[in-house]
Amino acid sequence: MSERDPIDLLYQPRSIAIIGAKKRAFGFGAGLPRFLLDIGVDPDRLHLVNPKEKEIDGLPVYPTVKEVPGDVDLAIVIVPALAVPRVIGNCIEKRVKVVNVQSAGFAEVGAEGAKAQEEMGRLAREAGIRIIGPNCVGVVNVPGRFATCEVDLDAIRPGGISVVAQSGVFGNVLMDWAPSQDIALGKLATIGNRADIDESDMLDYLGKDPATRVIVMYLEGVKDGRRFIEAARRTSLEKPVLVYKSGETEAGKKATLSHTGSLSGPDAIFDGVCRQAGVIRARDLLELFDMARAFEACPLPKGRRALVVTGSGSQGAMAADRLVQCGMELPEMTAESVAELRSQAPDWMNVGNPLDIGPSGLFALGMKLAMTDSHIDAVIAVPIAPWKVIKPALEMRTEEVSRQMYVAPALLDEAAERTLLIAPMGHPDWVKTVKRFFGPRAPAMATPQNAARALAAMCEYREWREVRTT
Repeated sequence: MSERDPIDLLYQPRSIAIIGAKKRAFGFGAGLPRFLLDIGVDPDRLHLVNPKEKEIDGLPVYPTVKEVPGDVDLAIVIVPALAVPRVIGNCIEKRVKVVNVQSAGFAEVGAEGAKAQEEMGRLAREAGIRIIGPNCVGVVNVPGRFATCEVDLDAIRPGGISVVAQSGVFGNVLMDWAPSQDIALGKLATIGNRADIDESDMLDYLGKDPATRVIVMYLEGVKDGRRFIEAARRTSLEKPVLVYKSGETEAGKKATLSHTGSLSGPDAIFDGVCRQAGVIRARDLLELFDMARAFEACPLPKGRRALVVTGSGSQGAMAADRLVQCGMELPEMTAESVAELRSQAPDWMNVGNPLDIGPSGLFALGMKLAMTDSHIDAVIAVPIAPWKVIKPALEMRTEEVSRQMYVAPALLDEAAERTLLIAPMGHPDWVKTVKRFFGPRAPAMATPQNAARALAAMCEYREWREVRTT
């Protein structure tokens, strides 16, 4: 990917100007100069612009971007909304490559703001400059340790899940939430009111990004339906695109209009757009990111035949219901697998699908057979144990308990082509222990139902792509 690509320069700028840099300790954007220095931006590459200041954080301050020495790849704009078109004009004179307008107060607030936003977009188109925003916080590049907003980069695990969010605050909060959810993030873009760069531009960019394995989108509306379908279809042929869209109800549509100025159309039409373009739609944020982690960590199921291995009949039933609702199949295991289980199972144990192990101590055997059975394409494991019961055994012989009761690590390596999701339930320490037992090869879902939906989504995506590539 060429480093001259303006969107690429958002994530890897060689030089940066903050227009509207502030000296005070608090307020929107006030800590950005210090943050950029702290994450390793070279002071010689960071230029501050504010006609009322001479120095901030030890850096010289220029009256306009035109006085900044040398080239500027990225300008971050934090000035009042009605002043932004003038600032964009200065950026054009300076030949800035790409601008992140973080200022709010545009189409989301009324006609005067909408006029300023329209003027900004016109200037960008005529000059060939790219703008992300307004009303957004720009981008985060977790592996590259760069961000245009203040986030804790050290807390976030780098990975292949890249995110496009229409909401800036959503992007910030996602960065704070990701570590607790074990979400491994690549690149984030908040696109705000989309005066120029929109969801279709970001799909095309991330579709070509070799480090991005899964694209997650939070949208409040689609700027250009035809462009979105074309970009999403192109990208979906390369990698999964997952979307959560708000504005499904009249109340939600009203909220999106006042938030980013988005007009959200009929939900049934958006559903049809997603189906045409191979986009997988989520109904809530937990489901969205559970699906993303499944797509990133696991091979796509070769078919729709799923087996649930559970320590609880109730959790198994929940998974089974959702699997059937999503069009998945619940076949019996082969006669050989069933016979091996029955030879060791107590009378009360249900050797079926779901495979309810209960307190039999046969979870490891059930997993071994599930992961190698020829009737099965994918497995959902629901490891459950009362913490007061299992804690003493774990304290004495953790690894032995792992091998005997749940899963041997070697088995996961041997069955590397089998899709495996886990949905551990119970005490937080138990959930952490199960995640460690299974490792990154088996991502943990929030609920058995989410695991079922993620499997179905992977099958839908595989089937859509196979039809279009054969």
